[in-house]
Amino acid sequence: MRLQRMAGATPGGGRSSADSRRVSQGAGELLLNHGGLGYIARRGVDFGTSLAVQTLEGLSRLAVQQPLELLSLLPDVVPEVGLALWNLTWLSCSPERVRLRTVRVQPGGKGETWPEAHAALDKLWRDNPQEVGDFHDAMAQNLQMLCFSGMCACEAVPAERGGGVAAVFPVNTLTLRFQRDNSGELTLWQQQTANANGLGLYSAGFGGFFAPMPMQRFFISRLAALPDEPYGRAPFGAALTPVLECLAFMRDLLLAWHRVGTPKWDVGFDFEMWATLARDVVGLADPVEIQQYVQSRYDDAVKFYSDLNPDDAFFHDLKSKVNAVGSGSDWGQVEPIWRILRQRLIQSLKQLPTLMGVVEGDTETWSRVQWDIYSAGLQAMASRAAAPLVRASELHLRLLGMACRVEAEFVPAPTVGRLQEAQALALEIANQARIRDEGWQSQESAAIAITGTAAVAGPPHSQLDDALPQGGTAC
Repeated sequence: MRLQRMAGATPGGGRSSADSRRVSQGAGELLLNHGGLGYIARRGVDFGTSLAVQTLEGLSRLAVQQPLELLSLLPDVVPEVGLALWNLTWLSCSPERVRLRTVRVQPGGKGETWPEAHAALDKLWRDNPQEVGDFHDAMAQNLQMLCFSGMCACEAVPAERGGGVAAVFPVNTLTLRFQRDNSGELTLWQQQTANANGLGLYSAGFGGFFAPMPMQRFFISRLAALPDEPYGRAPFGAALTPVLECLAFMRDLLLAWHRVGTPKWDVGFDFEMWATLARDVVGLADPVEIQQYVQSRYDDAVKFYSDLNPDDAFFHDLKSKVNAVGSGSDWGQVEPIWRILRQRLIQSLKQLPTLMGVVEGDTETWSRVQWDIYSAGLQAMASRAAAPLVRASELHLRLLGMACRVEAEFVPAPTVGRLQEAQALALEIANQARIRDEGWQSQESAAIAITGTAAVAGPPHSQLDDALPQGGTAC
């Protein structure tokens, strides 16, 4: 592997026109030449990996050699992992759940929405390259990277001077490596598979080469981990072992089911009757001939039942019996074992059983507590996924000369208790208003307690009058 000088950097530290292009590279991308179609990572999983994920032994080998890469493939291999990722993505990254807002801080600390800045953000994300999509598409990509690697990142590609940011690209963080420079600062390098100069120059060996990322316009976010673990902790990392356990259990169960061959046909053959027929009807007297006759009739019966089609009828003598034999109660321990394995898998994916299609009895109170805990974790994940995109949006506005703050507003997923929530909110508003009217807090404090932002107007005059002593006047 080898290192490459940052694209566009000059020895004197100046800036060249190459700074207005993307430095990071799409995972698995091979630039054969200018305008080449290249290699689309998801649709072009290499042949060896495609074979490996078809067997339990191949998955176990990938879990040891490339655990995080295997995690990113599991949604297309294991239905439970795919459903968990689906829940996380669409419960937190839809336009109804999150939106961007611009806040211009005024003297005195008050903030207000800036329509011009908001329009500039809308244009940035509306014109973002189609391979990425708008803000919600990019956030969904970041959220999935958080699940698989514990870290998400994006690169803001600047436009021409005075044009702000031209595009924002989420980056596959499994290709990133940290390096500490001489000053002690962490810098990011990306493992790339081809020279991005368009000449089709490939690096020697399997590992590719590492290109530095432009940290002044490269933004990352990670989930909490131990000290000195800058990559974060992958939430789905604990699912590898339960996935392998569940797959091994299902393979053994299907193999046992196949070998038992349930349901089977139990066909009774009356050897005594056929021996009697050989003597009394056919007229055989030699025991050897009688035995051969009975054996031939038995072979005919076996061939008859073996050659039956699914819609054929059974024809047999009155004394012969044909019964269907199933597993009965002999497989009674399968369901409890599977329930334990499935519960471990659901817990490792940080999901509620109900969201995974497992409906179990519980009280309404505990169900509500579980949902509140899950919603809090969901919002925390969503805020981490949006953080790099928010910083890229702020960079866009700064380059346009708009000094304002960009915030991501999250709306919790609705529950069946909306009436109770509305009633609780009404009581909280009444309590805050009463505290304000008693002179114990200001209108600003009451507004922040309820909405999280400063008040846009003072309290109604009627409430002020009620709060004043008899005969008093407002100042």
